[in-house]
Amino acid sequence: MRNLKLEVRLTQYEMLQLEQEDLRRNMTKSELIRSLIARFRDRLIQKDSPD
Repeated sequence: MRNLKLEVRLTQYEMLQLEQEDLRRNMTKSELIRSLIARFRDRLIQKDSPD
């Protein structure tokens, strides 16, 4: 797997929300963002699969 860098712009309010959520889940911000990206991938796989 190749590591890529992702740059994200957030408002102060969005950063505060991210910090609150990472504390609630006991994760780092990076782990939280990776888990959210993984959810997007899972949704795409479910959407593409036949019913």
